[in-house]
Amino acid sequence: MRNEPAFPRMPGRIRGCVLDVVERVSTIRYGVYGLALLRIGYGLILLGLLLLNYGDRRLLWGPESPLSSGPLRESLAKDRTFSLFALSDSGVQFEVLYHAFIVLAALFLVGWRTRWVTPLLAIMVWSWRHRQPWVLDGGDDVMQLVLIYLSFADLSARWSLDAKRAARLSASPDPGTGGLRRRVATVLHNTALLATLIQVCLMYMNTGLLKVQGGAWQEGTALYYALRIEEVQPFPGLSRLIYDNALLVTLGTYAAVFVQLTFPLLMLNSVARRVGLVAVMGMHAGIGLLMGLLSFSLIMMSTDLLFIRGSSIERAAQLVRTVLAQRVRTVLAPVLRMSR
Repeated sequence: MRNEPAFPRMPGRIRGCVLDVVERVSTIRYGVYGLALLRIGYGLILLGLLLLNYGDRRLLWGPESPLSSGPLRESLAKDRTFSLFALSDSGVQFEVLYHAFIVLAALFLVGWRTRWVTPLLAIMVWSWRHRQPWVLDGGDDVMQLVLIYLSFADLSARWSLDAKRAARLSASPDPGTGGLRRRVATVLHNTALLATLIQVCLMYMNTGLLKVQGGAWQEGTALYYALRIEEVQPFPGLSRLIYDNALLVTLGTYAAVFVQLTFPLLMLNSVARRVGLVAVMGMHAGIGLLMGLLSFSLIMMSTDLLFIRGSSIERAAQLVRTVLAQRVRTVLAPVLRMSR
C-alpha cells in the first residue's frame, strides 16, 4: 500500500506552515530567559518569606497556630484539598517539613535538579498556602498555580547549576539529543509556558472585568478608597499625597482598569507589549509600596517577566555584566598598581 503524505488534503503552503510550526515547538524551547528570571524571583521571595517569619513559624503554620488541626482538616475536607502540614500535630514533623521547604526553595533558586525540585516545591507551596490561607497576601495563589504549570517546563536552561552541568556534559555526544524523548519534553515545555502566559492574561482580564462592575471604578474614585485603608498604609504621608490629588486618583483608577482589560491585546504587539509591561509592573510596584502587599507585587512582577523577549533579557544581562566588570576593574586597579 502506498504511504500517503501527512496532511494530504492541505494545500502545499498550509501543509508547509503546519510542519514548520510542529518542528519549531518540538525542537526549540521558548522563554528560557524569562523562566530563569521567574525561577530566581520565586526562589528569593519564598526564601525571604520563610526566613523572615522563621521565629514565628510555629505560630503561623505550625502546631501553635490558632487554626488547630481539627478545624483545619474539616476545612480541607470540605474544600476537597490537602496540606502536608495537616497530616499530623507533631511539632517534629512540622519542623522537618518547614526546613525541607527552605531547602527546596534554595535548590529552586540556584536551579539544581529543577525537573524534580519544581513539582515538589509546587506541592509544598500548595500545602503551605492551605495550612493558613489568611496569613499571606494573595500572591501565593498565583505562585501555586504557576508552579503547577511550570512543573512541565525547563526552568534551569539559563543561569543555573543545571545549565552549568549540561555545559560540562555537552562535550560528550548524547545519542538521545534530538530524539523522541527530547522532542516530547520540548513540546511539554512550550505547552506549559503557553498555558502560563494564557493564565496570566486571563487573570488580568478577569480582574479588569470585575473592576468595571464596581461603582467606584466607574466613577474613577476606587484608588482614593484603597489608599485610605489605614491597615495597609506603610507610608501614610506618601499615600496622602496621592489620594489628596483628584487628578492622580482618577488617572490611576482608570489606568489600572484599562491596562488589565487590554493586557492580552497589548502583549500581541512588540511596542504595545513594552508599554503594557511597564504600566502593569508600575501598578504592582505602587501596590507594594503604597499598600504594603510586597510579596504579592513581587510575585506578579516575577511572573510578568515571562512576557519579555529572551533577546531583550540577554542584552540587558550582557549590559549588567559589562558594567559590573568595569566596576570591578575600577575597584581593583589601585590594588593591582600597588602590587607591581
